[in-house]
Amino acid sequence: MDRQQGEGGQVRLTPVTCNLKPFYDRTMNDFAREFPARLRTAGVVGAGGAGFPAYVKASAKAEYVLVNAAECEPLLKKDQKLLEYYPEKVFDGLELMMRSTGAAKGVVGIKKKHEKLVKRLTEIARTRKNVSVALLGDYYPAGDEHCLVYDITGRLAPMGGIPLDVGCVVSNVETLYNAALADKQPVTEKYITVAGAVEKPCTIKVPVGITYAEAIEIAGGLKIKYAAGIDGGPMMGKVITDFGTLVSKTSGGLIVLPKDHPLIVKKAMGRPAFSRIGQSVCDQCSLCTELCPRYLLGHSIQPHRAMRSLLFSGGGRKIHSEYALLCCECSLCTLYSCPEGLSPCEVCVAAKSDLREMKVGFKNSALNPGRAAAAHPVREERKVPVSKLIRRLGLADYNVDAPYLEHEYKPGRVRIQLSQHIGVPCSAAVSLGASVKKGDVVGDLPADKLGCPVHASIDGKVSKINDKYVEIER
Repeated sequence: MDRQQGEGGQVRLTPVTCNLKPFYDRTMNDFAREFPARLRTAGVVGAGGAGFPAYVKASAKAEYVLVNAAECEPLLKKDQKLLEYYPEKVFDGLELMMRSTGAAKGVVGIKKKHEKLVKRLTEIARTRKNVSVALLGDYYPAGDEHCLVYDITGRLAPMGGIPLDVGCVVSNVETLYNAALADKQPVTEKYITVAGAVEKPCTIKVPVGITYAEAIEIAGGLKIKYAAGIDGGPMMGKVITDFGTLVSKTSGGLIVLPKDHPLIVKKAMGRPAFSRIGQSVCDQCSLCTELCPRYLLGHSIQPHRAMRSLLFSGGGRKIHSEYALLCCECSLCTLYSCPEGLSPCEVCVAAKSDLREMKVGFKNSALNPGRAAAAHPVREERKVPVSKLIRRLGLADYNVDAPYLEHEYKPGRVRIQLSQHIGVPCSAAVSLGASVKKGDVVGDLPADKLGCPVHASIDGKVSKINDKYVEIER
């Protein structure tokens, strides 16, 4: 699609596929140039939560493209449902990404427990060239990209590095689904799971820019009077008390829980509280470290040493804080490992923030060994089963299926956030009062900046513009 200036100042995507051959008819050089450009134009970003622009990965050179279908966050089902209903599209996206990166192999990493789905995906893989399915254990966080790369390929990404350092590109299921459609339509809809204390837990496709309150209504409404939510999975998601929060291209789901649920109370704790409690209670047992998934891959991370930093100031604090630099923020230490119910993950996150202000990163840290890591010999034995994690989180009563609900929702209003990706936020590309169609660009950024445009998810008129979002009403 090409950008064109229309009436009212709006920028529109105009289909050009009629003038071009299908992707597979391109020469390799043409394809490697055009496919990443299409991903950028269509606004395809990492749909698993990170929001990293997909065109950057598509422009890299790799040996493997790995599909992260682990979906290890408890209660979330949207990747499973996408693979159940649209597996061919996901495989199409995988093959396109393989061709773009020059990868010789594509592998779908999915948990062995999904037996019916595994059987179906294996059948499809046999019809595709150099594509296979790898079976993963039911542990958390199997979807961590360093863990996924190691479990599938046996390769250890370097400390402070990325999968590409060992020849791998990792993409989320929905990201590849969107990549397969990039030649036809931009990203204007999002698959999310609505779970927890709602009448009908479900997985739905909704326009980007609706509120979680609207998503809850599609799921039959609340089952409880006083509710809060977790935007994303229960481990890495953020607590929200305002269901007016907007659905973005990176939303994975909403977990609705009672406001006084221990998980809500725990995750809502602020830095002064968890620092004060950690300073007075932590007995340095080191269980947070011993079960840390990155530590078990041989990385220089020790959450218990980060906890020790609470007892120091100045240089002493910095020395211990550096043990937090490689934290992947999976929250396993906070929500599972610590016998005292403390918050090592939050302490690590705060420590990393403080170190960034001091311009200290892992590359210039004293903890950087300058050598490859080696996985811990008892890593397999220390993996945390998801079933056990769910019980520990107090979510057993909510651990039910979230079937795909084929529901066409037509909101009267959407608010398209101008920052839905890692990189530079967009600026509004439309004027107040302009008429827009679904798929029109409403926010854009310079071509030399990291990021992707954002698009209207409904037909309507631009009713409000600010530095956060563009509002469209029918």
